[in-house]
Amino acid sequence: MRTPAGEITTGGSVGVLRLLPGDCFLGLIDEIEVVDAVPCAEDHQAEVFAIFNLAGTKWPGTSSVAQTAKSGCLERFQNATGLVFDPTHMVITGYAPSERSWKDDRSVLCAVTPHDSALVRGRLTLRYQ
Repeated sequence: MRTPAGEITTGGSVGVLRLLPGDCFLGLIDEIEVVDAVPCAEDHQAEVFAIFNLAGTKWPGTSSVAQTAKSGCLERFQNATGLVFDPTHMVITGYAPSERSWKDDRSVLCAVTPHDSALVRGRLTLRYQ
């Protein structure tokens, strides 16, 4: 469930393509299709800060997609959060489409987690201002 402003009010299983910037979730694995989305005021591991689409029609390869996702997320971090990325406190992950999903999905989900992968409460992007 979301508020009219789009914030998650009740946790539950959500497909990653339905997550929005500002959403918080549990579950840090390399390939994800579904996560446990939770209100950011509750314990969570990651916060979505940006989503962007990859260009092209032909699968460019796993390493190319991974590199483009990582660099694209790093490029978007400061603009999306107002913060300078600090790798001593945070880790940025770009969850990108796989070769299997490429035909229907070109979205990269950019998420930030605490450096130690601990559970946190509150918006991570507000914590290190």
